[in-house]
Amino acid sequence: MRNIVIVAAAGAALASIAGPACAASGPQLWSQAGCGSCHTLEAAGSAGQAGPNLDGLRPSSYTVAAQIASGGGGMPSFSASLSAVDIQTLSTWVSTVAGGGPASASTTSGGLTSAQVKRLQAQLRKLGFFHGPVTGFYGPLTTGAVKRFQHAAGLHADGVWGPLSAFALKRRLG
Repeated sequence: MRNIVIVAAAGAALASIAGPACAASGPQLWSQAGCGSCHTLEAAGSAGQAGPNLDGLRPSSYTVAAQIASGGGGMPSFSASLSAVDIQTLSTWVSTVAGGGPASASTTSGGLTSAQVKRLQAQLRKLGFFHGPVTGFYGPLTTGAVKRFQHAAGLHADGVWGPLSAFALKRRLG
């Protein structure tokens, strides 16, 4: 019973942050992906021992999304079994109920170097989203291109480059 109350409270808190669709499907995606068999997360009523205790770790949504999409450290990638929207929903829910909060990237570029921004600009130009000069500067033109790309990829179009956007770009480029 305690777990149900915690999940309901977490869902209500998340609804105010990320909208009702995210609150309703976060716990479902957790269960569907089998996260509880490895991870401890009180809000989900799971006490897995193979992965980290997420309540103690308190990861940001950015960190959770990167781990889900790419795997690593003994965890497989879930990018083949979960859509980018599912990954975003699950990572937002996990970070919210674990107390980690939103993305930890301090800039819209997600910490990309100038060379990486140039590559991103060139790739977005190839796909028709970027129309400015390739400079390596993550300014308004790049932010706008990223927003257009994110929208077309079905992601939250905030202009912030992160693991979900990178994963969607990789898929588009083949």
